[in-house]
Amino acid sequence: MLLGAVYRLAQVESNINARITRVETTVLSAVDQLKDNVVDKLYATEKKLDIHLTEYTEKKLFAEYRHNATDKLVEHKFNRLRGLIKQLAGFLNKESGFVLRDDEY
Repeated sequence: MLLGAVYRLAQVESNINARITRVETTVLSAVDQLKDNVVDKLYATEKKLDIHLTEYTEKKLFAEYRHNATDKLVEHKFNRLRGLIKQLAGFLNKESGFVLRDDEY
């Protein structure tokens, strides 16, 4: 009878160890699968971020280019207008003695 009890106890222990092994295997495979999913999602997110950063950089450079071009255009127009005002002031001063009150001209 004692031998039967030891044998039955060994079977229960073996059954428990087998179940623990199955649970460990299931948990490890689930963790590996989740890890792979997370890695894939991080990789996809990183690629999307790289694309958006590239687009942002290009748009920023284009905006700076357009802003610089507009500044140069305004500066050119202002310089032409300043030259025209100087010519007009000189002509009016020569013809009628007209003097501009602004010191710059």
